[in-house]
Amino acid sequence: MISSRAAGPYTSAEVHINTPVNKPFTYRVPAGMRLEAGMRAIVNFRGRKVTGYVTAVTHDVTGDPGYELKDVIASVDESPVFDERLISLVKYVSGMYFSSVGEAFSKALPSSESSRTRGKAVSPRFSGSSAVPGILTLKQREIFEKIESVGPSAHLIYGITGSGKTEIYINMARSVIAQGKSVIYLVPEISLSSQIYERLHRVFGDSLVLYHSMLSPNRRLENWMKFQRGEAKIAIGTRSAVFMQAPELGLMIIDEEQDGSYKEQSSPRYSARHIAFYRAKTENAHLILGSATPSVETLYAAERGGIALHTLDERYGDAELPGVEIVRVRGAGDEISSKLKLYTKRAVSAGGQAVYLLNRRGFSPLVMCEDCGAAVECSHCSISMNYHRDKGMLCHYCGSARPVPEKCGACGSESMVHVGSGTQKIEEIINTEFPGYRVFRLDQDTARRKEAVPDLIDLMEKREIDILLGTQMVSKGFDFPGITLAGILLADIGMNMPDFRASERIVSLLIQLAGRSGRGGGESRVVIQTFNEEHAVFRFIKNHDYTGFYRSELEIRKALGYPPFGRLARILVRGRDESVVIESARELGDLMDGIIIKGGHKVEKLGPSGAPFTKIGGNYRYHMILKASATAEFSAVIREALENFRPGSVYVEVDIDPVDML
Repeated sequence: MISSRAAGPYTSAEVHINTPVNKPFTYRVPAGMRLEAGMRAIVNFRGRKVTGYVTAVTHDVTGDPGYELKDVIASVDESPVFDERLISLVKYVSGMYFSSVGEAFSKALPSSESSRTRGKAVSPRFSGSSAVPGILTLKQREIFEKIESVGPSAHLIYGITGSGKTEIYINMARSVIAQGKSVIYLVPEISLSSQIYERLHRVFGDSLVLYHSMLSPNRRLENWMKFQRGEAKIAIGTRSAVFMQAPELGLMIIDEEQDGSYKEQSSPRYSARHIAFYRAKTENAHLILGSATPSVETLYAAERGGIALHTLDERYGDAELPGVEIVRVRGAGDEISSKLKLYTKRAVSAGGQAVYLLNRRGFSPLVMCEDCGAAVECSHCSISMNYHRDKGMLCHYCGSARPVPEKCGACGSESMVHVGSGTQKIEEIINTEFPGYRVFRLDQDTARRKEAVPDLIDLMEKREIDILLGTQMVSKGFDFPGITLAGILLADIGMNMPDFRASERIVSLLIQLAGRSGRGGGESRVVIQTFNEEHAVFRFIKNHDYTGFYRSELEIRKALGYPPFGRLARILVRGRDESVVIESARELGDLMDGIIIKGGHKVEKLGPSGAPFTKIGGNYRYHMILKASATAEFSAVIREALENFRPGSVYVEVDIDPVDML
C-alpha cells in the first residue's frame, strides 16, 4: 500500500465505508487497476483492510489534495454491482434514519469476497405436493383486475387467514413479468421463504431467486446480480431484499405486512415497508401489502384513501374458520391445560396435527393479580410496569416508579403473583404428557440448522409430525392442511409487554396462529390459555374480529397521540459505565429540550429513563421517546442535538418509527 501527496495526474475514487462517519473518503486508484463507480473496493481504513463502496471515479486529477492519499488495495468486482439508483436510495435511507451512507450501503448490498466467484446453484428441495396456482375465485379475480387496471399505486389486501391472498400475488406477478418487468416478494421470516419458493418455482421456474441471510455470501451476490441483470424476474426474500435492483421494477409485494421483522434493529434502522413505499413511488411500480391482521397504521391509511383497500372475508375452498376457546390457567403445573390435552389427543387420534405456540418474546417480569388477571400499569402511560428487585415497579416509558402493590388495583385481591419465566421447559412437558407423539420444535435456535425448515415442511406434509411446537414464526404464513388444533400456551406474556403496541401484536399473533388450523377443511379448534379470560382482546380473537379490535385500538391511540395519530422516535444511549450513560442521556435530553423550546417545535419528549432491558451485553441502556405529528418535526430536533452533543464513551442510537421499545 502506497501513500503519497499525488501531485501529478492520477485517478481518484470516492469511497463510502461502513462507519458512522457520514462522508466519502478519497483514495488513489493505482495505474492499471480497473475501478468504476458501482464497484466495491478493498481499502486501508484506520489501519484495517475494509470493503468500501465506490460512488465516483475521477480521472486525470492534478494538483496537491492537501493530504496524503492512500491507494486502493484491490477492486472486489469485475463490473459494477450497483448504479445511481441505489446510490440515491441509500442516501435517502441515510438521511431518513440518521446513519452514514456507508452504513446504508452495508445493509443494502450483499457481502461477498468477490463477484468473480460463482458457486454451485442450490435450490430448496421440493416435496412434490404443492400445486400450481388454481383458478381465482370471483372475489380474487375482482381484486386482481382492479389492481391490474390502475396505474402503479399502493394496495392493501386485507384478507382473513386462508382466504387466498397468495393467489392474487402470483397472478399479479405473472402479469407484471409478462410486461418485461421485475418483482420483489418480501416475506417476514427466512423459514417461510422455502415454502413460498417451492410454490412459486412451479409457476416461474428458473426466473425465480431467493435472497436472505442464510444463503452463503457468494450465493446472495450471485442472486443479486441475476436479478440486477434481468436474468431472474422475481426475487423472494426477507427484509434486505427490499434493496434489490432490477432493469425495471414493476411490483413489490409485502406479505404479512404488519410483521415487526420488516424493521431493521441496527443502524440504519430502516423499515422495509417504508422503503418499499418510497421505491414504488420513485420507480413507478405497484406495491401490494397483504395481511389478515394489517398494522393499525396501514389499515388507517387505507381507510383514509392513501392506500387502495381490498378485502377477502371468506376462506379459499369454502374452509371454515376454527372455533376459539379461551381457557384460564393458574400458573406452575398448569402449562398445558386439561382441555388442551384432551383436544390434542382427539386431534391426533383422528389423524390430525396440532401446533403449539410458545410465545417467548418479552419475558419481562410482571406482577399480576391471580384472581382477575390484571397487570400493574403505569398511571401516566397506560403501559404495563416491570418488576425490578431493587426498584419495585418501574415504567420504562416515562421513568415513574412505585412500590409493588399489596393489593390488586382492579379487584382488591391480595393474590399478586410474579409472571415471566418457566415456559422454556414446555418441550419436555409435552414429551411427558404425550408419550409416543412425534414432536418437532421450531424456534430461532433450531431454525439455524440449514435443513430444519425443509425437514419440517416435508414431515408435516407426510403427516409424520403430531405436535409442532414453535415460537412466533409458526404463526406466519405456513400452510399445513393437516393442522386441526392450535394451542397458545400463555397469551398474557405478550399482552403485558411495556409497549403501546402490545395488544396489537398479541391480537395479530393469536389470529394468525388460529389461521394455521382448519385450512384443509373439516372441524378445527383453537385453545388460548390465559390468566385473564376476561381481557377485552379475547372478545375480538374469539370472533376472528380484527376489524373490531382495530376500531377499539384507534380510540386508545388517538387519546394518547400514538401512531397513526402521531410519529415516534426513540433515542437510546448505551455504554459500559451506567453513571456516564445516565449523565449523557440527561445531557442529550437537555439539549433537545432547549432546541424544542427555542425553535418552537411541536415535539413532546418522554424520559430519559432506563430501557426495559436496562443492561444487555455489558451495556447500560437509557432511552427517550419523542412524539410529534410529523417526522420532520422531531428529525430537525434530533439532528441539531446530535451536532452539538459529544458522546465520549457512550453510543447513541436513533430509531425513527420504532417497533421495539425494549
